[in-house]
Amino acid sequence: MQVHKLLPLALLAAASAAHADVSVVTTTAGKASFINVGGTSTNLIKGNRMRTDSVMGSRNDSLLIDIDGRRFVSIDDNKKSATVTPLDSIREQLDKAGVGTIQATVTKTAQTKKVAGYNCTVHDVSVSLPFSVTGNPGDGMDLNLLLSGTVCLSTDAPGLADYQQFYRASADSGFIFGDPRATKSPTGAAQAKAYAELTRKMAAAGMALESHVTITASGNNPMAGMMAKLAASDITTTVTQITPGDLPAEKFDVPAGYKVKTQK
Repeated sequence: MQVHKLLPLALLAAASAAHADVSVVTTTAGKASFINVGGTSTNLIKGNRMRTDSVMGSRNDSLLIDIDGRRFVSIDDNKKSATVTPLDSIREQLDKAGVGTIQATVTKTAQTKKVAGYNCTVHDVSVSLPFSVTGNPGDGMDLNLLLSGTVCLSTDAPGLADYQQFYRASADSGFIFGDPRATKSPTGAAQAKAYAELTRKMAAAGMALESHVTITASGNNPMAGMMAKLAASDITTTVTQITPGDLPAEKFDVPAGYKVKTQK
């Protein structure tokens, strides 16, 4: 379900500051669907484009989210290839997932801390949404996905305006934040929608410097136990470095000479 890629991206939000390109380094720890998701990611934002370079164990992945081009691009430097997934094909998969009304809350607490050298305020977060395992709500195979935890949001970290611009534009365009392959399963599609909604809620409150969330699923049907195990996740993400400054445009496109495949 590629949860390990969706969540760290989803928990980056925005407020207001001077505009400039920005790079954010994060570390992730925990488990998602029995998979250890420990690793490091570097998120680069330039206008309406974001590149995420992830290192998890011996695996290196690069993902581009191009809002203006309405596409996701997965880059494999070892094979000198790229896979392009149009946004419209993702939207079709999300629409078929049988996801109900999403309820998301972001509640400010009195707790404050400093992360990566910047002040942030802890917020309680919760996202609940019903979804259908089969994509046909009401057929007795419905489940409820619950994401809950805390996120520390900062309003004085550099590059906040760029986050705000990117995530607002992505929300308006219907983007998710992670590997588009995650949406091929009902659970992955539900999680993708939950993360996108949570990001919209956080965008006005600040940039996420630290988060700890758990994901569970429940229901009263034969599939509930198995799907609950597939959805179960416990993930902590921490920002370790924020660097504002111009980024080269070629970082946000397919390198010359790479073989390009379009995936529907």
